[in-house]
Amino acid sequence: MQQISPFRFMHTMFLGLGISLIYGLASASLIYALEGQDEFQNFLFAYNISFKTLVSLGLILGTTFILFGSQNLISERIEKAFPDDELEGTNYLFYKNRFNSLWRSVTFSASFIVAGFIIFTYCRFPLSSLAESLMIIPACVQYGLGVYIGRKLCYAGLMLHSLVDVPVTRNLFKERELDELNSYVHIISTLTIVFVYIHVMGYYSGPFSYKSIFGQSTKILLILPAFIATPVLLIFNFYPRIVLRRLYSKSIDVEVKRLREKLKSEKLSHFEKESYLLEVDRMSREELRYSMQLTLSDLPIGITILIMILEPLLGK
Repeated sequence: MQQISPFRFMHTMFLGLGISLIYGLASASLIYALEGQDEFQNFLFAYNISFKTLVSLGLILGTTFILFGSQNLISERIEKAFPDDELEGTNYLFYKNRFNSLWRSVTFSASFIVAGFIIFTYCRFPLSSLAESLMIIPACVQYGLGVYIGRKLCYAGLMLHSLVDVPVTRNLFKERELDELNSYVHIISTLTIVFVYIHVMGYYSGPFSYKSIFGQSTKILLILPAFIATPVLLIFNFYPRIVLRRLYSKSIDVEVKRLREKLKSEKLSHFEKESYLLEVDRMSREELRYSMQLTLSDLPIGITILIMILEPLLGK
C-alpha cells in the first residue's frame, strides 16, 4: 500500500523543477544555434525572470508527478476501511471510475491546452517566432496539467463525499485509518495553490506585447486559471476533514456501543458503567474535535487564494 512520504514528495518536486530547467536550457540552446546570442538572452530572461516559467512549470510538473504516482492511495484507504458491499450502496464506484478515467482526463486537459494556446497566441510573447513558440509550449502544458490536477481533486473530493452516509461498523477513529486522505488532499491542493499563484502573477505581470486585433483586452484572460481553481481548491482543501469528522463520529458511536455490550458482563453498578461510557465518549469527541477543527494554520490557504484573485485586478 502506498504511503505519504514527504521525502519522496520533495524529490519529485525537485524532479519537476529539473525538467523545467532542462527544457529552458535546451530551448535556449536551440535559439542560440539558429538565431544568435541576442535572442538567446531574450528567451532566457523571459523564461526565467519575466514570466517565471521556470518555477511555475517546475511546480506543476512536480505536483503532477506526485499526484500520478500516488493517485491510488485514496481508493486503497477507502476500500480497506469499508467492505465492498457497503461501498456498492453509494456513488463511490461511479466517482472512482471517473477519477481513474484516462480518456476523460486527456480530453479535459486537451480542451484547456487549446484554450491556453489561443490566449497566449493573442497576448503575444515579445520574442522571435521560434522563441515565442518555445514559450507557448510550457504555458499551454501548465494549463493542461493544472486542470488535470483540478479534475483529480474534484473527483477525490466526490469519492469522499460519497462516504457521508455509508454505515460504519467498526472503530476507524482508534487507528486514524482515514487521516492520510485528508493529508494527501491537503498537500496536493496546497502545492496547486502555490503553482496557480506563481503562474497567474508571472504571466499577468509579464511583458506581453498584445499586438493582436484585441489588444490588451486579452490580458484579463490570463487570470482564468485562478478563477477556475479557486472553488475547487477552497472546497477540496477543507472538505475532507468534514467528511472524516462525520465518519469518525460514527466510529465513536460504534466503540461506545461495543463497550456497552462488554460491560454487561462486568460486576459494576449501572452508574459506574454509564459514567465510564460517558467519559469515553466525551474524551473521544474532544480528541476528534481538536484534531479535525480548522485552525489558524489554515488561514494562509484562504488568504493566498484571495490574494491570487485580487492582486492582478487591483494592480501592482
